Amino acid sequence: MDDRGKMNLIKTPKVEKVLLRQNNKIRTYTTGTLCLTPAYLIFIEPTGAKETWVCAVLITMVTSPWLQVLYHHISSVERLPLTTKGYPLVVKCYTFLVLHLIFPRESECVDVVDTVKMLSHPERYNELCAFHPPSHWEQPMHSGWVMYDAMGEYVRMGVPNEYWGVSSLNELYKLCDSYPRFLCFPKNATDDVITGSAKFRSKHRLPALSYYYKANSSAICRSAQPLAGVSKRSQEDEMMIQAILQANPNSSFMYIMDTRPKLNAMANRAAGKGYENTGFYNNVTYQFIGIQNIHIMRESLQKLVEVTSPQQLSMSQFLTGLEGSGWFKHIRSILLTSLHIVKAVVDENTSVLVHCSDGWDRTAQTCSLATLMIDPFYRTLHGFMILIEKEWLSFGHKFSHRCGHLNTEPRDVSPVFGQFIECVWQMKNQFPTAFEFNDDFLLTLHDHAYSCQYGTFLGNNEKERLEMNLQSTTYSLWGLIWQRLNDYINPLYDEMSHQDVIKVSVDFKQLRYWTGLYNRFNEAAHPRELVEEKVSCVTQQNVCLDSHISHITKQIEVLKMKLSKMDSNEVTHNGWADTSVPDDRELSQDLPSPEQCDGHQLEYNDPLLQPVRGVEFNWEPLRSVSQCQCGSPFSFAYRKYHCSRCGHVLCHNCVDKQVTLPFHANHKPQRCCKSCYKEIRLINKRTT
Repeated sequence: MDDRGKMNLIKTPKVEKVLLRQNNKIRTYTTGTLCLTPAYLIFIEPTGAKETWVCAVLITMVTSPWLQVLYHHISSVERLPLTTKGYPLVVKCYTFLVLHLIFPRESECVDVVDTVKMLSHPERYNELCAFHPPSHWEQPMHSGWVMYDAMGEYVRMGVPNEYWGVSSLNELYKLCDSYPRFLCFPKNATDDVITGSAKFRSKHRLPALSYYYKANSSAICRSAQPLAGVSKRSQEDEMMIQAILQANPNSSFMYIMDTRPKLNAMANRAAGKGYENTGFYNNVTYQFIGIQNIHIMRESLQKLVEVTSPQQLSMSQFLTGLEGSGWFKHIRSILLTSLHIVKAVVDENTSVLVHCSDGWDRTAQTCSLATLMIDPFYRTLHGFMILIEKEWLSFGHKFSHRCGHLNTEPRDVSPVFGQFIECVWQMKNQFPTAFEFNDDFLLTLHDHAYSCQYGTFLGNNEKERLEMNLQSTTYSLWGLIWQRLNDYINPLYDEMSHQDVIKVSVDFKQLRYWTGLYNRFNEAAHPRELVEEKVSCVTQQNVCLDSHISHITKQIEVLKMKLSKMDSNEVTHNGWADTSVPDDRELSQDLPSPEQCDGHQLEYNDPLLQPVRGVEFNWEPLRSVSQCQCGSPFSFAYRKYHCSRCGHVLCHNCVDKQVTLPFHANHKPQRCCKSCYKEIRLINKRTT
């Protein structure tokens, strides 16, 4: 369904005199207009509001201030009992934004609830906004889709080799429909063993290579739980485990790490599933870790949100509520399991098989975090995207179910990927120079896992994404990130300082509350500017100044050459060279006039001599600007940006252009405001 069709389903596209409660001010409300567009819920204050409606669709809005919420970010809408002010409505988002609205009339409140529920959780994939992208997007649709090459990543890890090989048994997804097409198995595992092992594992998710540590030939493998029941066994599955053990010549045993609590695994035994019987698997050490299931995690996050929502809490109440949510305990258990895997692989030279129930939630978390600690490549921006492609997208994490993309069973929704993102943030917090990406990158991944604006996280496995033909019908999030790479670079990153394994501390004193995620819409929770943000701005300004210095230096060299030629060519009437230095009037005849600089008729003998307005030395401090030039208010949730040329602080919409600075093509494109972008494009065009 396109935007026009969605607009026809919206009963009330605009509601006047809606009250919006301000954050941290329980009894303070702002009066404005609530607009319902095909993709966004928009709140506008009446002061200076201007709207443009085309084909019954709100496409442009210039106002001061306004709030825009993507429907797919909305997790729930709840009507509250009638108050003296009107009919209250609470809108909760996966991004931890909570809107408290009050409507003057009940019918309008009901219409908004029905519309938001319908548009935030549609019935079919083709109704998601990723399949109806805005026409003004400049990103090529193919950009980012070919970034991940499974075979190339296996080669980078050192596979195939004498112990491991790449199998095409799953090329048509007949072995396991939720696994990738190409899988790595031990070379001494025959096709019959592989097929038999798949039949003995839940959802046919048999043991397969996740990461190969070529320094000592250890391997991290992943799978689902076996269909063992009380006493069932599979000879092929036992042979598969032995094949994994034998593929590591440096160890006489291997670990099987069950990430579930033992009670949960025993309960699954009654349903015909369960865990491996160590009496049937030789030279195997079995460990239960104790990461809770998706339902416990969902409830824990709900408790955390209640504590972090804008309300007047004392420090003791906040800390008590934080502990009562159990969130940090779950984060610690995920990191602790990942650390166990790292120690087994790196310190004990031992291979590990990791699984939970079906192998697409806790297994994805722990395997990806363990490889992140081991391999510095995954700590780069490009490598981290490869890691998500490999461990989460290819190996079948159920993004659409866990992120609630469609109107499906609410019990399937759980913050599994969000926990992984927070665990990475905790690691980054302990090793701030070891990661090439910044916090904004992690927040972008978290938000776009829910946004449905890009096809990257749609579907539940690789097979579904191919069937939906996402590469030809939607944009890739990786293409957007590559287009705005400078926004996501960590200025503290030191590539050479952390080339070895890093081991995160799981001490509770080392774990931090992520204010930038859970309280980013609460400005009072961010009294100071982040160090990373300030260093990024200084780094960006230095790059821009270097670019301009490079241009000025080249101009001086060209002028010197011209003066040298003038000295050698100018001969007096008696045959002697005129060694007098030309005055300013003579030099100015070769340079363009100010009037010529503004037009397109300007022609130069040398393009380097064209006048270029320099980069401003004194950029506006970020914290001194509370509102963009367009009138949009700034908050911690909506990042401010510097124009790389004029130094003004602007919002994303006003500084959404990127261009290479003049005569400095070696540097990556920088953000510019619209006016500077036009000037620089004109200069670059003249010099090419």
